[in-house]
Amino acid sequence: MIRCRSTILVAIFLACIPVARGQPGAPEWAERLVRNVRSSSFPELAKKDIRIEQFTSDSDYFQARFSLSQFILGRRMRYVIRVNSGANLLTAPEEARRAIVAHELAHLAYYAKGNRLHLLGLLRFAGKDFRERFEKRADVEALRRGYAQGLKQYRIWLYEHVPPSALMEKKRDYLSPDEIDALERPTRK
Repeated sequence: MIRCRSTILVAIFLACIPVARGQPGAPEWAERLVRNVRSSSFPELAKKDIRIEQFTSDSDYFQARFSLSQFILGRRMRYVIRVNSGANLLTAPEEARRAIVAHELAHLAYYAKGNRLHLLGLLRFAGKDFRERFEKRADVEALRRGYAQGLKQYRIWLYEHVPPSALMEKKRDYLSPDEIDALERPTRK
């Protein structure tokens, strides 16, 4: 029972980090990138309150969150895309950054869809099987919206820029370049 409680607390923390935790002052390039991908590919998010914040990590470069306080208080939902503040991210190709933003916006589209009570299902995020399905579903949504080649570029770049301790998790939880190619082949003419 103790393990179950701690798993739930970890899941809540990971999926619902309050928006106040991020560092203010997201870079202008990130604001512009999210705005462009959002307006060109995610019309359902046009009227959603989406903020961009910075964070620091040696293995994660983008994250999608929603405001736990807004959720609990029943207020208009606020969503956040967190961008790694390290300069290393700017070495990723522009198309790759666009694609991973599409992946993160796919998460926000899921969060914003329907009754907010479905977000309680994110409590399962601590389980690696659920996390893998959740992340790959966002990848497939980004592919569906035309970001396959960029997402492939991003994964190739990512594999070279995460510590070895995080590499296996990244390869397990997200579509690999080969899996992206396999999913794209049937749709190419």
